[in-house]
Amino acid sequence: MNKTQLIENLSSITNLSVTECRKVVDGLNFLIFDALKKGEIISFNKIGKFYIKNMPARQMKNPKTGRKYCIDKRKIVAFKISNNLKKSII
Repeated sequence: MNKTQLIENLSSITNLSVTECRKVVDGLNFLIFDALKKGEIISFNKIGKFYIKNMPARQMKNPKTGRKYCIDKRKIVAFKISNNLKKSII
């Protein structure tokens, strides 16, 4: 499902216009991005949570050439699935 399909499905479920649903989805995106920038955890009941994970610096080796190089420490966005969603999928 892409963003357009999400907006259309949300519109049919909530009886809101497509324009209003687009504003809701865009607002939700903004709030999630903003919270992650601040280092906050975003938790959705029965779905899971988004959080920032710190990855340490490490050395890697190119398997084709054998050349070693270093990857700097960085932050990534991680998602932990809830048990409810996991059970409903499996």
